[in-house]
Amino acid sequence: MRYTVPRGRLASVFVAAVLTGCATAPADRGLSEVQGLLKARDPTLASAQTALSADPESIDTQMATLMAAPLTADRALSVALLKSPRLRVIYAQLGLAQADWLDASRLSNPVLSFSALESSASGERTRLGYGLVQNFTDLLFLRSRSRIAAHGRDQVEADAAAAIQDLAAEVLSRYYEAVGAAQTAQMRRVIAHAATASADLAQRFKDAGNINALELAREKAAAHRAVLEQESAEAEASSAALALNEAMGLSPPLAWTLDPQLALPVDETLSTDALVASALQQRLDLLAKQREIDAIEGALGLARTLRWIPFVEVGLEGEREGDGSRLLGPTVAIEIPLFGKSQSEVLRMQARREQAIAEAEAIRAEVANGVATALTRMQAAQARVQRFREGLIPQSEAVVARMQELQNYMIVGQFELLVAKQEEYEAYAGYLDSLRDYWLARVALQHAVGAALPANGQDGPSRTGAIRLPDAAAGGGHSMHSGMHHGASHQMSGDVHTQHDMHPPAESSSEPTAPPRETDAHAHH
Repeated sequence: MRYTVPRGRLASVFVAAVLTGCATAPADRGLSEVQGLLKARDPTLASAQTALSADPESIDTQMATLMAAPLTADRALSVALLKSPRLRVIYAQLGLAQADWLDASRLSNPVLSFSALESSASGERTRLGYGLVQNFTDLLFLRSRSRIAAHGRDQVEADAAAAIQDLAAEVLSRYYEAVGAAQTAQMRRVIAHAATASADLAQRFKDAGNINALELAREKAAAHRAVLEQESAEAEASSAALALNEAMGLSPPLAWTLDPQLALPVDETLSTDALVASALQQRLDLLAKQREIDAIEGALGLARTLRWIPFVEVGLEGEREGDGSRLLGPTVAIEIPLFGKSQSEVLRMQARREQAIAEAEAIRAEVANGVATALTRMQAAQARVQRFREGLIPQSEAVVARMQELQNYMIVGQFELLVAKQEEYEAYAGYLDSLRDYWLARVALQHAVGAALPANGQDGPSRTGAIRLPDAAAGGGHSMHSGMHHGASHQMSGDVHTQHDMHPPAESSSEPTAPPRETDAHAHH
């Protein structure tokens, strides 16, 4: 509609309108707001340097420092925050949200028009006209539209903070999977060496006539099975390392080495009800969904109001007559709702609100179940770790020690000792799997809660060391078997259930010799 303002007041009206419609986007696109949301939930994550907050010139220096030392969980997360392209995607989404908010927070531009009318009467001069119009309805509801757009911008900021949390959880999960797979591969190599040594010795016994073909075949089948498991574990370790590399935003080949150690479980008491209550307050996806609902409700209220308010334009229109005189005056253009106002926008906003409310309820149910499930898994894994450390591993070590003594006195044979030793290695492998499962479950629990767990602020727990293969074991299986035959200690250095640092047994470099042929095939027992 066209409504014209007197000349003397036109400038002041449009100046006021322009000032009302001005909005300025923050220079960091709202990244400081994202950091604030993270700080309230995980101060450590919020304070980490990222590719968006760090000086670009210092990123290469920081990366060189991070890559120089073996990769820990914290270092892996730092690398991801500096290199992952997902952060740049998040930053672009913040920019889009800021642009939408700016569009909604400013007036539509006024429209300037010109006309030239030729008269059919002879001698009449061309009549020139001009006009300037502004959408008055747009001005009337500018603040409402800006507020609705601000809710949408805030929603994107919450989504961005949640995406950073998702990235952190994925990197940590990939890290623990990589470390667990690397340790399992090391353990499987030890087991394969022991099984191969057993098969080699069985061949010597068979050549000496002390065992039959069936016993030899069993030993060789066990050795092949152990080697297959070793190869499978090594392939899994390689895949896990590449998955971690991808999560950190790096490309092959791997430019880092793992710190092959996992901390022992944290001594903490956690309540499902307390964690669920905390999650319902802290989860950023819930916050983002609530902000979306607020924006939709604002848009619904505006749509309901606009049903009864016609489209109005006000402006100034002038004309110069053929004789040189001028005409100037206000104009007003008002929509005539001859066919009624459209109800589609109201219906659309009502449907979107119902959808968003239902999605929020689904997220709440998912939060409660996710927290309970993750806590159950973490506690079960922690219990398994404790049972391995306090039960199975020390008992397996005791069995090997007694079998070693009996073998030294030739009460049992070397094959029985090897079986006991392989069972001890399997106990270590199960211990490593349980420890990995604990940390994966703890990462999942923290992600389900949406904030750092209470025990995260404690001093770092003690750590279990990597399984470090001796050089002799890497070269073949005979030396391991010889070490057992000559009374080498069966204990893993450090005693896993007390010192938390596991090493395979020391090995002798001497080669075993085949025993003399015995008249009684069972005499070696």
